[in-house]
Amino acid sequence: MIKVLFVCLGNICRSPMAQIVFENLVREEGLESEFEIDSAGTEGYNEMCHAGIHRGTKEILRRKGVPFKEHYSRKIRKKDYDYYDYIVAMDSENIEDIEYIVGADREGKISRLLDYTTHPRNIKDPWYTGNFDETYDDVLEGCEAFLKSLNL
Repeated sequence: MIKVLFVCLGNICRSPMAQIVFENLVREEGLESEFEIDSAGTEGYNEMCHAGIHRGTKEILRRKGVPFKEHYSRKIRKKDYDYYDYIVAMDSENIEDIEYIVGADREGKISRLLDYTTHPRNIKDPWYTGNFDETYDDVLEGCEAFLKSLNL
């Protein structure tokens, strides 16, 4: 079982989008039994108010025909480092925050999602940009490349 945790700042836009897109890709390949997939944020404020997926993320997923169920924000915890095989961040700042929470990446588990593509870069946060289409395109590109990199 391959355990993957997608991480962004608040766990309401990018990381749940990546979780849902990756779950859909895995399902399309018939690999559901091979994976455990979740998402988290580096900040706990959305967890405290039991925030669900941002409406912009829901809207783009619906427009793209990607099925999803509700996800509620949670903060990444130190124990997640030992549990997950891959901790996939949306940007470089997320990586710094993850390492602040879990400690040094002694096993090389932490990466940015778009590091798996031919054009490594950060995924912009649509909470600030308002551009959920660009975020979706980046997330899809990263998830496809990540799945391909696993050579299953």
